Amino acid sequence: MPTTSLPSFSQLRAFVALCDHQHFGEAATALGVSQPSLSQAITALEKRVDGELVERTTRRVLVTPLGQALLPYAREAVLAAESFNEAVTNQGAALAGTLRLGIIPTLAPYLVPLVLDGLARELPLLRPELREMVTGDLLDLLGQGRLDAAIISTDVDLRRSTAIPMYDEPLVALVPAAHPWAGRDDVVPAELDGQQLLLLDEGNCLRDQTLALCQRYGANPPAAVATTLSTVVQMVSNGVGVTVIPEGAVGLLSGRGYAVVRFAAPVPTRRIGLVHRSSSSRGADFARLAEILTALARRAGLPGAT
Repeated sequence: MPTTSLPSFSQLRAFVALCDHQHFGEAATALGVSQPSLSQAITALEKRVDGELVERTTRRVLVTPLGQALLPYAREAVLAAESFNEAVTNQGAALAGTLRLGIIPTLAPYLVPLVLDGLARELPLLRPELREMVTGDLLDLLGQGRLDAAIISTDVDLRRSTAIPMYDEPLVALVPAAHPWAGRDDVVPAELDGQQLLLLDEGNCLRDQTLALCQRYGANPPAAVATTLSTVVQMVSNGVGVTVIPEGAVGLLSGRGYAVVRFAAPVPTRRIGLVHRSSSSRGADFARLAEILTALARRAGLPGAT
């Protein structure tokens, strides 16, 4: 029978970390404890629940069905305790100290400089630590408590996160310079159906937003060709096909061989926002941060922010 005494915070934190890393060494390093201490915490917790939570293998750790069932409750308890510490630490000191901030790759090249330079002026006590990752990975880290907030395109399943809207960024099409569309500003999204459409790899939210513009694939199914916009742009310049990019990225393009094509009204957009855990005690701080970031984007003239 499981014991009726409550598990300790250190046991729950060890269990969550081990499930996230699926490796004793990595989990111990993340927690700043020794592997024996981590193993003892897991063993003690298993005794409390009277069952095996993880299956030890020579290389990785596998979470058992019982562990999978109990993990959400353990994670909620750990996040609640961390939120309590946040509230204690940050009382009277809004937007100060280290902020672990994620950002998506299709936004980072032109927004990160504004974040680093602008926040240093606007919030001199804040120390942002930036992580560039695709949306799904950012939401995973956010849910695990390994990120404080993230700047993403919020037209996705946010899971247990709360989104604070910032601005809507227009999307444009990029075509080879000799393409019949070159110079047009009235392209209808449905016209993409007849083109060889180049996409980013799965996991990138821009891929999903591009596919959402198409009504059908026709005789030219979209192709996932690269993990970065720069590679897709090179393929467009070489006449391989057409693609859709955020308008903010246009200013970063260099070279020749392509033309920027605009859509007819209503222009397709992606909604940019700041997301944080719904359980976080810093909702007001994040709302203020989103307001500052939006103002920085507006001053820089980023499309959609003006």
